[in-house]
Amino acid sequence: MIQLIRLLLILLVAELGYCGYLIAERLARPIPVLPEAKYIDPLLMADYRELAAEAESGSSREWIRLGQAFLGQGFYGYAENCFRQAARIDPDDALAQASYAFCLERTGRMQVSTREYEKLEAYSAKTDTPFASPRHYLYAIGRNYLREENVEKAEEIFRKNNGFPPADYQLAKLLVRSGRAEEALPYIERNLAATPYSLIFNQLQAQALESLGRLAEAKQAEDRLERAMYQIPLNFNTDFLTPYSKRHGIQKEVEAYNQLLERNDMDHLAKKLDEVLELMSERRIPQYKATLISMLEVEFQRKNPERMLKLIQKLKEFGVENAETLQFEAGAYLLSGDMEKAVPLLQRVLEMSPTIEVHQTLADYYDQQKNTEKRDYHQAKIALLFAMINFRNNQLKPAEEAIVRSVELNPLDPQTWFYYAEIKRVLGDQASAKEAYQKCLKLNPNHGRASRELALLNQS
Repeated sequence: MIQLIRLLLILLVAELGYCGYLIAERLARPIPVLPEAKYIDPLLMADYRELAAEAESGSSREWIRLGQAFLGQGFYGYAENCFRQAARIDPDDALAQASYAFCLERTGRMQVSTREYEKLEAYSAKTDTPFASPRHYLYAIGRNYLREENVEKAEEIFRKNNGFPPADYQLAKLLVRSGRAEEALPYIERNLAATPYSLIFNQLQAQALESLGRLAEAKQAEDRLERAMYQIPLNFNTDFLTPYSKRHGIQKEVEAYNQLLERNDMDHLAKKLDEVLELMSERRIPQYKATLISMLEVEFQRKNPERMLKLIQKLKEFGVENAETLQFEAGAYLLSGDMEKAVPLLQRVLEMSPTIEVHQTLADYYDQQKNTEKRDYHQAKIALLFAMINFRNNQLKPAEEAIVRSVELNPLDPQTWFYYAEIKRVLGDQASAKEAYQKCLKLNPNHGRASRELALLNQS
């Protein structure tokens, strides 16, 4: 009997010890912190709760997924906690470490962020993880130093990242601003050799050459700048965050709709958008406006003007009225055959955001009305826009043909004469350019760019 009692006591002590161990382990386990539900899309909040439950008993992967869900919606503080925990669980996880450093950077703690980015040096050579590769984390460190106004350290880091175009640009910009333009030019020219129409490097080259007094070359760089494009990103945050923003909540439903666009089934798309809008219950979240706009596009394709006007009214109640919604409103009246209401709206659109499409609609309308003066005015604007697009894309011959057409249709437009002059000047026809600048200034004496370009031509 005594032995049985001893055995029972031993079992009881062992059970109590094991229970104590489980309780201690549970208390030591970190609990994910969630934002207040009343400020969050309910669908998104449901996703957060599910991911938090998985993270609480999961590995670094589950903590990373929860952190990414927060990151995609801009909850950097909540995301930071998740990535820190993921990095503690798996110190070799480059994504967790890089994401943690990124959150610290976005919340303004540059020195701590830099120290965390520097830890990536131990294993970054074997990873292609965004922000964890040497190119990207060194660039992030250099930008941190810039924000701290530590120019010397920033320059040192950007030099270390030699050959990475964004770092080359930041270094060259520092050199130009500190009076070392001559040293900056090799970095600029090397990158322009690879991307001749880079907006940022053409702009920086013009500044460098002007500071060196090489004004003729600076002017050539400025001309190229007019036809340059934004080809080299200087900020990778959007590329890093955008995939995470589409995974959860209403945005996940919107993305599912976007995947359906290829089907080109407008009735099916309309049904899907109705479902998305119902999920939002008219709560004023950013996706509400975007969904209404998408619904307008679909209803226009379905030739449903009555529904379009109802959606436009919802947008107005939401405080949205811009060139896009005005164009859709005009489109609704066009579908209804009510040109008296459509035409003034299209004219307002042109005042806000001129497009070839709207000018063409009005040109067709005035052609039907036998109003050749107004028809030619809009056709001239169409030709001008074609000329500007081709000029900026460095397609000079098509630009010249379009601008000649615009001048023929409307010789009283100073903007047309200005671009006529610009195109002729770049093509090397200085006599025609001078004459066109003069005509532009005769029609608009306050046209500053025309005055400047004409003065430069007269000096040459």
